Amino acid sequence: MHIGSISTQPVETCTADCSALALAERMRHAHVGDIVVVEYRDGEAVPVGLVTDRDLVVGVMASREDPDRFTAGQIMSRGLVVVSETDEMTVALDEMRRSGIRRLPVVDDSGRLTGIVTLDDIVEYLASLLGGIAQVSKLQRVEEQRFRK
Repeated sequence: MHIGSISTQPVETCTADCSALALAERMRHAHVGDIVVVEYRDGEAVPVGLVTDRDLVVGVMASREDPDRFTAGQIMSRGLVVVSETDEMTVALDEMRRSGIRRLPVVDDSGRLTGIVTLDDIVEYLASLLGGIAQVSKLQRVEEQRFRK
């Protein structure tokens, strides 16, 4: 399964100059826990960082500083890890495990942001697969009963 097929699209984005207060307001309005920080290169959004709700709490709110004084560029994660939309799910899981992260921006072959995938997205997909597999044995019993009367 290619990761692009289970990624969330569209993605909430901002530029590095967005204030922490604006980030929090946008997260609340969109009901998301992260915003991808992008730079526009040749008119295309290229991910350069990620700000999570935890970054806002630990990096800004806990310091009791004015959230308007902090920008996304100051609090975003460094060394952003991304996956290609054509990568298999196992690649995304390996990256999450290796890096200790739960969210990965998804990019196309030119590095343009196309989505985001979270550990929850992957777990939900795997759960649906397992649910489908569980139905096989139930259907098998029904079919046996129907033909063996």
